Amino acid sequence: MVKLCLLCFLVISCDAQRRPPAPAVQKYLEEVAGIMQANSINRAAINWVNFRKNLLAQASGAKTIEQAYPAVLLAIVALGDKHSAFVPASPVNSPEAPADQQPPIYPDEPVPQDIGYIRIPWVVGSQEKLDAYIAHVQAQIKERDKRELKGWLVDLRGNMGGNMWPMLVGVGPILGEDTLGYSLDPNNTKAVWRYEKGKALFDGDVQAETASYYTLKSTSPVVAVLTDTLTASSGEAVAVAFKARKHTRSFGAGTCGVSTSRSRFYLSDGSVLLLTTAVFADRRLVRYGHSIAPDEPLKPAEVVARAIGWIREEYKAKQ
Repeated sequence: MVKLCLLCFLVISCDAQRRPPAPAVQKYLEEVAGIMQANSINRAAINWVNFRKNLLAQASGAKTIEQAYPAVLLAIVALGDKHSAFVPASPVNSPEAPADQQPPIYPDEPVPQDIGYIRIPWVVGSQEKLDAYIAHVQAQIKERDKRELKGWLVDLRGNMGGNMWPMLVGVGPILGEDTLGYSLDPNNTKAVWRYEKGKALFDGDVQAETASYYTLKSTSPVVAVLTDTLTASSGEAVAVAFKARKHTRSFGAGTCGVSTSRSRFYLSDGSVLLLTTAVFADRRLVRYGHSIAPDEPLKPAEVVARAIGWIREEYKAKQ
């Protein structure tokens, strides 16, 4: 896959090779390539000597760092992970979406009285916004929780990502206190995700929390997880967190396919590299990094009814 992504990065003319970028630009591009080589999840699959040659060739004739930005954007594609990004300090000449444009949040699904329902939407923003998100999700769970519930629908459809930690805290009462998954770096070193008493932990360090956390009336509930092709990144992290949980099954469509985490690297000119540096793994250490298939693939119109039917079946079986 990485080799295919490199193809668009290998088209170099003889004339381009005769016009190297300015020395300051070459230094900058070496900074970029060095960070990529040291940290990319695909670093072992890339010929870095050729990668550097191609990066310089794509920036042929560049006299300023800004003129080399398109070459950096092509290098991001050439990494082949589908999730890395480059945020330039100065705008690149390309059509841009309105600054205030955000993805939609889907409405809640109506469900019968014996079924709990919670949508886990995308979230990004300030600490105040993240705290409000956690409080809202847990308040909804508390409001809808009843001892007579047969189980819960956890709806991740349309969750295009953002910050995974408030999501895990928000849905924590349903997930339960446990190891939820792992991040695996290029050396296959694992860092563990956990939920404990209103806290989302990453290798023991608190990433998000709420002091007034909620505990379900019934422990270890039956859970149906709903996903679609828009479930991405941090949304996929939540889907992974439910994998291998007892009395849990997923329904819908395969996720977007960027079940990976990114790290932020600041460049000397103020630009930022958001590099994919780890893949998600579930609590059994099953590795993802690709689209997460549901246990039951279904057409959109079939998802909710089938998930409710399964919850009732599973609830009866576990009594």
